[in-house]
Amino acid sequence: MTGLTSRTTASRDVIAGYFEEELLSGRLPAGTRLPSERQLASRLGVSRPVIREVMRTLVERGLLVVSPGRGTFARAMEPTDISAPMTSAYRRRNATPRDLVEARTMLECQAAALAAERASDDDIAELRTAVALVEEADDIIAKARADVAFHARIARASGNPVIETMFVSITGLAFEHMLRSSADPMIPGEANPFHQAVVDAIRDRDPEGARRAMQAHLAVATRRYGEELDFSIEHLARRELARMQVPEPLRGSPLDIDGWENLATDPKP
Repeated sequence: MTGLTSRTTASRDVIAGYFEEELLSGRLPAGTRLPSERQLASRLGVSRPVIREVMRTLVERGLLVVSPGRGTFARAMEPTDISAPMTSAYRRRNATPRDLVEARTMLECQAAALAAERASDDDIAELRTAVALVEEADDIIAKARADVAFHARIARASGNPVIETMFVSITGLAFEHMLRSSADPMIPGEANPFHQAVVDAIRDRDPEGARRAMQAHLAVATRRYGEELDFSIEHLARRELARMQVPEPLRGSPLDIDGWENLATDPKP
């Protein structure tokens, strides 16, 4: 903690910014135990309530975790940490299915091609399980969650952390989009077989085959949505939730997908 000395009388925002930079840069590695409130207050020349407020803010941002009886520790950042704020940003821009399909085509076709080159045997086994979970899901929400999980596994199997993180940033929007698709009696029957085609191409180490299968899969919505291709995705998702009489908030959020990242290995989504 060399950026702030014991002679520094720092404001709350300065202290929070300092710790955020230390945590995000890795200079405070995940698992590092922070000094006590009393020690930090003495070192930084501020009151303990100020330190307590700063720590609370950093916990809310997901940068710190409190272990009762043990102390406060630096938390490892996960790709899923960016999903909620990015979903809010996309909603403010009134993103449409057309917008999302165009972006996903650019991202996921390349992810599938790279997965065909790099996926491990374990990756392929998880993808097979993910395909089965999409088929076995028995309601629209479960189907959408399983579908997100499948595509997230493709991104992970690409072996490119930037691609994986980029996909994670759109998981909330993709989930909303998949609610609309899963509710359409025509779309799953046409689109879902491409899941297996993508996995088969990855298994066969066929990058171009994986790319083509993913592109065909994503193109189904473009053909089937009609004028709704240019509606707000959030509007379409909320409409489907209303049709299902799902109360708001849904599990803490209108479009909660907590746990989707574990679906590919969980037999009971």
